[in-house]
Amino acid sequence: MKEKRTRKSPKRDETKELIAHLQKLQAEFENYRKRTEKQKAHLVDLAKENLLEELLPALDNYDRATSHLPKELEKNSWAVGMQSVGKQLIDILGKMGVKKFSSLGQKFDPHRDEAVEYVESDKPEGTVIEEVVNGYELNGRIIRPAIVKVSKHNIN
Repeated sequence: MKEKRTRKSPKRDETKELIAHLQKLQAEFENYRKRTEKQKAHLVDLAKENLLEELLPALDNYDRATSHLPKELEKNSWAVGMQSVGKQLIDILGKMGVKKFSSLGQKFDPHRDEAVEYVESDKPEGTVIEEVVNGYELNGRIIRPAIVKVSKHNIN
């Protein structure tokens, strides 16, 4: 019986090389696609942050103005409409991943809070006792710390 010899065919070798090359190109393209998606998401977040840096002071002023609404105007249709506009703005920001956070009553956290004053208080030392300006986060990342007053040890 004759033994079959297998010879290496140049075409077979070339085909294997081409397949390996195509697989490598496919992997490189997939990595490129993932990298550009991450870059795009990062650029969108940067654009949101830039917009929020401009928008948040106006929102703070709006909050201050509406928080001092006189009792006799609480049922006024204009005042109710203005409060609805504020709620709508907060809802839009929420859909973008923006959330207001509160540090009031919590231990001062320098990663989330910026202290502007230390005040003698009956609260435990290092407790946030007043928020001067609200803090905000975007998709879980602090974009503006809360501006707070913090308790210090009462000397008495």
